[in-house]
Amino acid sequence: MVSFSKICVAALSAGGALAAPAPHGPLVKFGELTKMPSKWVATGHAASEATIKAQIGIKQSNIKGLQEKLADIADPNSPNYGKWLSKEEVEKYTAPAEADVAAVKSWLASAGITDVAMPTNDWLEFSVPVSKMESLLGSKYEWFVNVETGQKVPRTKEFSVPQNLHSLIDVVTPTTALYHNIQPHAAVEPAAAAAGLVSPASIRSSYNVDYKGTGNTLMATTGFLGIGASHSDFASFANQLQPGMKDFEDISVNGGSNSGDGSQIEGNLDTQYGGAMAYPNPSQYLAVSPEGGDVSSFDDAVLALGTYLNSASNPPSSVSTSYGGEEQVFPGTYLDRICNEFMKAGSRGISVFFSSGDGGVGGNGESSCSSGYYATWPASCPYVTTVGGTEFDSSNREVVADFAKYNSAVTSPGGGYSKHFSAPSYNKAATGAYASGLTAAQRQKINVNGRGYPDIALVSTKYQVVVNGGVDQILGTSASSPAIAGLVALLNDYRKTQGKPALGFINPLLYSGKVDAALRDVTIGANKGCDSPGLPAKKGWDAASGLGSFDFGKLRSLV
Repeated sequence: MVSFSKICVAALSAGGALAAPAPHGPLVKFGELTKMPSKWVATGHAASEATIKAQIGIKQSNIKGLQEKLADIADPNSPNYGKWLSKEEVEKYTAPAEADVAAVKSWLASAGITDVAMPTNDWLEFSVPVSKMESLLGSKYEWFVNVETGQKVPRTKEFSVPQNLHSLIDVVTPTTALYHNIQPHAAVEPAAAAAGLVSPASIRSSYNVDYKGTGNTLMATTGFLGIGASHSDFASFANQLQPGMKDFEDISVNGGSNSGDGSQIEGNLDTQYGGAMAYPNPSQYLAVSPEGGDVSSFDDAVLALGTYLNSASNPPSSVSTSYGGEEQVFPGTYLDRICNEFMKAGSRGISVFFSSGDGGVGGNGESSCSSGYYATWPASCPYVTTVGGTEFDSSNREVVADFAKYNSAVTSPGGGYSKHFSAPSYNKAATGAYASGLTAAQRQKINVNGRGYPDIALVSTKYQVVVNGGVDQILGTSASSPAIAGLVALLNDYRKTQGKPALGFINPLLYSGKVDAALRDVTIGANKGCDSPGLPAKKGWDAASGLGSFDFGKLRSLV
């Protein structure tokens, strides 16, 4: 991504009890901010009148069954391949027990909270003032300020739920999750960026995009925390680099809105290249609430995106997101629950893409990896397709991108192994083989049995992006992710003309061997980061470039 946001949460722990009405039992600690995330400081009690849009994730009845179903319908060797589920079919797997929903609603009602919605059948949603949320959770909400961006949001350092409900609830948000706006990176070294500028036409040429499309498929990119995308810059980009491209549509997710200000670059980059590579297919910009330092309402944006994808009547066939955080600061229950939201989306036939980050093995730019390499999330979620970054060297070879030579604020594309998620069956053999070929010192810094990422890569430097009427050169996996999402939408366009379903959760197909002829292995470079040279690109899958890039024309002929 152009610059990886730091979505920070702390580990949950069990602890002391407070009084609460029966029959729910006393309030017992459910979550705690055990370590203040870097670059955030607490500055005092939050305004009691500020409104919280809260969500409670109730334990799902048969999430394992849905995971098994997805493994079947996403397997290209299965007779059920591509038989994606309807929203209603997904809900049959995820529906909590009615008694569990009733128990949680009863607790809320006992606190005077009766206006409760269910955006999907496994989430409760309600809006209350900070003072009410504090009473409900036995907590104190404070203003947290990001010293780097100035963003100001109310959050709590610990919270409780009734003891008898602990076994019924997975997640309560917003509580300890902290986000900050990303800072996109432009090429600031003129000599390094002087030649080989990237445009929609150059991407089509480099990757043999041989299909023009009919416009029958929808794709989307996302905007978090108030990051805007400019319609006027989009029109200028279309006029200069993609004539005929129709404007993107603004979609409000959870009350979010597009400011139209593209000066932070990310929104412009995503909409311009997601739309251009999907052209002539229509594109959307999903503006996801909360929006930065909004003091009137705030919640969990990552959850909001998942909820939207799983409740929309006409969701996009592919969607790209360029935000995330270091995996180790999230509680395991949160990682699992939100990752499963993307699993649900994949079951509906939606291809969900996340950029892998721009700090190499150093997560969000850590200075030392003495205790091991840093995995990033949601990139490490096994139910998303994680996109790495490449560039073309002076000999026109595709290699792992070296971001540092363009801008010293970043290093290289993110990649590595999850310390939370086990390697999924679809790529366990590939990631395990790569890990076994590493040095003993390198293996000590990773979880060799974890989910390895990225999955796929694309050119990620020298992107020409229109910002405030001018053209900037942008780099990062925030560029490669929307470009790939757009290309997959174009593949879905082709499949639709052939009477075939969308590609949906694409990872099992990529690793199946059925599309190997379309993959372009990247074997030069490494994803350096922190104080390490990183993990090297090698033959086959590697943690620097995934499976490599691809030849669109060959891939189209195989799918």
